[in-house]
Amino acid sequence: MDVHRVEITNHSDRRQLMNFVKRCNPQPRKVIIVHGESSRCLDLASSIHKTFRIETVAPKNLEVIRIK
Repeated sequence: MDVHRVEITNHSDRRQLMNFVKRCNPQPRKVIIVHGESSRCLDLASSIHKTFRIETVAPKNLEVIRIK
């Protein structure tokens, strides 16, 4: 399994994050949003899914995600 961690400055806004995902080559198979207000994380995850057809997750605090 290949796992990649990308750190983006906390000053990145929504537009910059969407452009980052757009420029990824190859396109990620899954995006996990783990930082920010819950409603904003869900909104960003939804936008990424709708725009790029990538599986997205915005887990709640203490929620477990299986990565395989």
